[in-house]
Amino acid sequence: MKPIEITSIDFSEYGIFYDMLDTNKLNPNINRSSGDGWKDSNTVIPIIDTHANIGFTIGTSCPFTATMMERHAHTQEALFCSDSPIVFLVSKATNLNEPLAEDVLPVILMPGQIAVLHRNTWHSSAHGLKKSCLYYYLALCYKNEPTEWKDIKNGPIRVE
Repeated sequence: MKPIEITSIDFSEYGIFYDMLDTNKLNPNINRSSGDGWKDSNTVIPIIDTHANIGFTIGTSCPFTATMMERHAHTQEALFCSDSPIVFLVSKATNLNEPLAEDVLPVILMPGQIAVLHRNTWHSSAHGLKKSCLYYYLALCYKNEPTEWKDIKNGPIRVE
């Protein structure tokens, strides 16, 4: 599969999308301010709906093959790329016990963009679009928390 820009789809079925750098659009979900030599953007509402832990992940580059995806019933998860584009898989939040390959989309998240995944949205870890990547995430994390990792039915998924 070839990854697509997150802005080319209606991301609302997977979560909330924020583009913190896009100053050309009026976005009611983002506050903007500026001053002498700086510009600032922040979300109008808290980024996730629980207390959060910050995580930091190192991912390999594309191409990659995913055999499993995860979901969280206890928390939303916000993904932030550090300095270069990242690619991750998403699939609809369903009551199924596993993600279905035919529902999976590989999406590209650019620096300055944030993807907040709804609870129960199947997703993969992220990988760098052109090189290995560093990215941050916010989610409620604790020992033995109930994150599920499941095989992709009719998978795996290969992202080129």
